[in-house]
Amino acid sequence: MPDKEAQGRILARITSTKGAECADLIGSVQFIGRVRGSVMMKIRINPAVAALLALSACASAPPNHNDNLIVPGERVGNVELGMSLSSLLAMQGAPIRTIPIPDTRATTYNFDGLTVAADEKVYWIIAKDPRFHTEGGVAKGAEQIYTRAIYGKPKCVVTRDEVTVYDYDNIYFEVDNVTGKVKQIGVQRRTSTCSEK
Repeated sequence: MPDKEAQGRILARITSTKGAECADLIGSVQFIGRVRGSVMMKIRINPAVAALLALSACASAPPNHNDNLIVPGERVGNVELGMSLSSLLAMQGAPIRTIPIPDTRATTYNFDGLTVAADEKVYWIIAKDPRFHTEGGVAKGAEQIYTRAIYGKPKCVVTRDEVTVYDYDNIYFEVDNVTGKVKQIGVQRRTSTCSEK
C-alpha cells in the first residue's frame, strides 16, 4: 500500500491534469509513486476508479463569468439565475445587507453593485453599478433612447412615480423619469412587470 505522501502526489497529478495530458492519463491505469532509494513503488488502483478520476480531472472547467456581462434570463457577471444560495454566498461573500421579502421564503441580498433575490436558489438579479453591462453596452447611466435602439419595442412599459420600467420578458430596465437614464437593470427568467399592469 502506498504511503500518504505518494497517494497525495497521485491525486495532485490527477486533479492538475489538463488538455492533451488527459488522453495519456486516461490511457494509463497504473500510476507510479515516489522513488524510494532505487526502487519504484507501483500503485495499483481499480481501473474503474482510475478512469473516473481521470475523466473528472479532464472535464472542462466551468466558464469564468467574472466579466461583468449582463446576459438576459441567465446572469449578471458571475451571479447566475438558478445557482444555489450557498454557492452565491460562497462566491460573493457576506452581503452588505439582507432584507426578507414579505410573505415569501425569499430574501434580497445586497452586494457591491448587485441586489440578488433568492430562496434556496437565485431567481432575480438587479445590477445597480455601471460596471455591469449588456452585450450591446447598456449599463446604469445609459440613455433610454440608446436602450430602446438596442432592444427594440418592449413587451410592456410601466410608469411609476420615479421610474419607467421597460420590460423585455427576461430583462428589464428602470429609467429615471427626470434624467431619462437607466437607473438599474433587472434579470429574471421571466419578469413580472407586465403582469402588474
